[in-house]
Amino acid sequence: MRTLMKIKTAWGIQSLFLCLLFNLAFAAVIFFMADRVLDALNEWVSPFVRPGGPELPADMRMGLAGLMSFMLGIRGRMMSVLAALASAFTLLMWFLVFLAGRRQISRAALHSGARSEPETGWHAPAPPVVSEGLKEQSEGGEEAR
Repeated sequence: MRTLMKIKTAWGIQSLFLCLLFNLAFAAVIFFMADRVLDALNEWVSPFVRPGGPELPADMRMGLAGLMSFMLGIRGRMMSVLAALASAFTLLMWFLVFLAGRRQISRAALHSGARSEPETGWHAPAPPVVSEGLKEQSEGGEEAR
């Protein structure tokens, strides 16, 4: 039977991988959605900024050019920012799930009567078993003396 400490260690590893997979998928969805939004915004703004576009006031042209450079900056930094946020959220979520799981494992162990201390690998030797025949012989031998 696995000890309680081994079960808690296995839970820690499994919960980390589950949180990592969940947040990786979540971050990928957010990244591709944000990339699509930036593409759509770029397609909407680019006809006004490129040469040969409609005649706009100077302030409007400067504002749209600033928006284009802002979108390019976002696109360049989006992956690193999203990776940092996803990593921090993964560790926070894992820590909370890990603590909740350990608490539930401890409660289940108390109800089932499992040992909470880890096994050391050393076991005390069992006391010798004396059969009934040997007991009678030793008792009879003592009386004869």
